[in-house]
Amino acid sequence: MRFKSLAFILTCTLILMGSASLAADTPAKDTAPTKNTAPATPATQTAVFAVPNLSDQAVVKDLNKVLAKEKGILSAKAETETGKFLITFETAHNSPEALTKVVTKVVPQAKLDGVRAADAKAAAHGDCGKCPSKSSCGKAKKS
Repeated sequence: MRFKSLAFILTCTLILMGSASLAADTPAKDTAPTKNTAPATPATQTAVFAVPNLSDQAVVKDLNKVLAKEKGILSAKAETETGKFLITFETAHNSPEALTKVVTKVVPQAKLDGVRAADAKAAAHGDCGKCPSKSSCGKAKKS
């Protein structure tokens, strides 16, 4: 009887040691809870404003002057034929709400039409020399 007990204990020990070594060879599964996989906010966005009298160069000049003081503005572009004013900005430094406050100080009738992901050219300072902060931008083209 003693031999059977010893054989049983030895067998169980070998089985446990074998499964432990298999567990060590098997990569551990990620047991962390999965986070919400909502799409990440782009680092740069473009705010589109409907601005009346955008064909008036004084309005565009005033908007550019005010936006030059704002952080994170990459480009500002007036589309006079559509009456839209596009502001590409870094989301880490600015927001559509803050830009709305700035734009409506200059043109109270201006309305935020929407926000979209910035195109790669505008986000990479592709419009260098055209943005409101061209005088203080380190990436502006030197002429």
